[in-house]
Parts: sequence; structure tokens; C-alpha cells
Amino acid sequence: MNEITNVDQKIKNYEFTKPDQLVQMSVVLKNHIVTQKLYTNIRGKNYAHVTGWQFAGGLLGMMPRIIQVENLSKDKVYKWKSDVEIININSKEVIGRGFALCSKEEANKKDFDEYAILSMAQTRAIGKAYRNIIGWVMQLAGYESTPAEEMNNFDE
Repeated sequence: MNEITNVDQKIKNYEFTKPDQLVQMSVVLKNHIVTQKLYTNIRGKNYAHVTGWQFAGGLLGMMPRIIQVENLSKDKVYKWKSDVEIININSKEVIGRGFALCSKEEANKKDFDEYAILSMAQTRAIGKAYRNIIGWVMQLAGYESTPAEEMNNFDE
């Protein structure tokens, strides 16, 4: 029981409108991303993976909701678009959006199956939605404000 209590005390919702809390949160965020290896170094800069962005959003009472996926494939070239909303967990109010594409025409996606292309479109849209509203919080934690999955040479 003590272990659960200790975890509950460490993980709390931070308030987006209170900068001093976000500074504290950035320490928790950085520690989690480092210990869980949720980042990739690309050309000398550290980019958090979407799972790191989701952790940050969770600390702020936010969660993603996929609202649409659209198949844009033609002639056996898989291409998917995804639209995502970020919602406030308590009020269910939409507080951000992100859109993304993924295609088999991308250099490092040529051998991917269609389900993987669809999945990456969703992953990228989630990352973009979070980036649009909390990119500066991720920078506060020491990471680039672009999710790793958006970088050209990031491979799943």
C-alpha cells in the first residue's frame, strides 16, 4: 500500500496556467523520458517520442482522441491521413488539434505494410496535436519542440 501511495504522490496533475508548476513538471517529465528511453538523438538534438508527449499531456490533464482517419491510397501506394483532438480529461473540452499524413512513398516506409502506415499517421497526428499546445513545455524539459516521429530519419 505504501508503494502505491508514493506513486500517487509523485504523479499529479499540473495546472497549465501556473508556470511555477510547469517548471516542476518539466523535471518529472525529463526524468520519465530519460529513464524510459522515450527519446531519440537526431543530429545532436534530443527529440521525445510521442509516448513522452502523451505522458506530458497526462500530467496536464489532457488526452488524445482520434476523430478521423482517411485513406488517400492510390495505385497500391498506401497513404493515410489522421485527425486528432486533444481534450481536457475532466471537462472533455477540445483544447487542441493535429493532422498528419503517412505514406509508403516516404524513404524509410517503402517496405511498411498498410496497417503500419495507418498507425504512423495516427501517431504523428497525436504528436502534432500535443506539439501545437505544449511544445514549449517539452522545450522546458530539454527536448526539441518537434516529436521524434515527425523527423525524416526517425525509424519506428
